Amino acid sequence: MKLAIAQTDIAFENYAENQNTAKAWIEKAAEAKADAIFFPEMSFTGFSMHVSQIAPYGADAVHAMRQLAKKQHIAIGFGYVAKVADGRGQNRYQVVLPSGEICLDYQKIHPFSYGKEDQYYEKGSRIAVGNLCGVPLSALICYDLRFPEVFRLAAQEASILLVPANWLAQRSSHWNTLLRARAIENQVYVLGINCVGRQNTLKFLGQSACYDPEGNCLVQCDQNASLSYVTIETPVSQFRSTFPTTEDARLSWYAAAYQQLEP
Repeated sequence: MKLAIAQTDIAFENYAENQNTAKAWIEKAAEAKADAIFFPEMSFTGFSMHVSQIAPYGADAVHAMRQLAKKQHIAIGFGYVAKVADGRGQNRYQVVLPSGEICLDYQKIHPFSYGKEDQYYEKGSRIAVGNLCGVPLSALICYDLRFPEVFRLAAQEASILLVPANWLAQRSSHWNTLLRARAIENQVYVLGINCVGRQNTLKFLGQSACYDPEGNCLVQCDQNASLSYVTIETPVSQFRSTFPTTEDARLSWYAAAYQQLEP
């Protein structure tokens, strides 16, 4: 399976410009015979807390990506914002298939409280798993990367874990370390899709990457906007049968232990 990584320089809160960029890159990925293309978190607006301003673009983004997926015969992963009744938003990531069907639609479980995201966006409550070219995949967004528990849960079903992000430059070393750790500890492929450039005062350095279940880096992007490709061939089951560490995970015991720790 050939996957395209769209490491974009997101024009902050400029939906039209980001849509035009996405359309051009989707066409390129389709010409390169990629099975899917994945964009960063909040793909067409950037990491904005102006929910009332950007949420109206959400429905249009979903419609546009479904139409492009069908036209270009390629699966597309993209981030968007949906608004909820209390005025807060939902930071979501959706993957649509070449048929236009929705493969998965995930709401970020851990809003970035240090950046006050939790004041503007609801916490998600479930893992989302879909099927792409016969391979189960899941998506977890940006700050979720710091919480291994959700990755352990997603890896019970998914062989590829997507991590779309707007990951800040000053913590780029954490980005690469955690992506690799999540791949190794869960014996899955982990694909991190970051952005580059500036959004107001925030700076992003890209470094999108894909790690295999043994922690080998299959592709590493630099600090520039780029469309890169990675081919995933070896099934996760082959890695796990050779060195079956995930079989020893005690998920029910972990859950019980957490409950005992609660005040």
